[in-house]
Amino acid sequence: MEKISFYSVIIGLSFLSLTSCKNNISQKTIKLKTNALKTNKASFQESQPMAMSIEGMICSVGCAALIEKNLNKTNGIKEAKVDFETKKATLIFNPKVITPNEVAQIVLNTGEAYSVKDFELLD
Repeated sequence: MEKISFYSVIIGLSFLSLTSCKNNISQKTIKLKTNALKTNKASFQESQPMAMSIEGMICSVGCAALIEKNLNKTNGIKEAKVDFETKKATLIFNPKVITPNEVAQIVLNTGEAYSVKDFELLD
């Protein structure tokens, strides 16, 4: 009987941890407002670093990882890192392929709860 209770608790905790992120994108389809999301990478002869604050993330696995994944598969973005702890994203993009506003739009299209604040071009 103790084994059944133990396994029930483990299964319950696993289920809660997998479904705890309110912004889980797997349950809904979001249309992208731009055509920037493509799997092909652009040439990066001219790269521009950028940083932005992202509000609305509630977990690192479901929220930050999903935003990072969407940014990294966007044509014109060389590399993106999203830090859940600091609520910041840093990335390198090609300004000839994608604009900073389009980069912010990728984050906004990832989930309804996300908002982008204080994005800045870095030197």
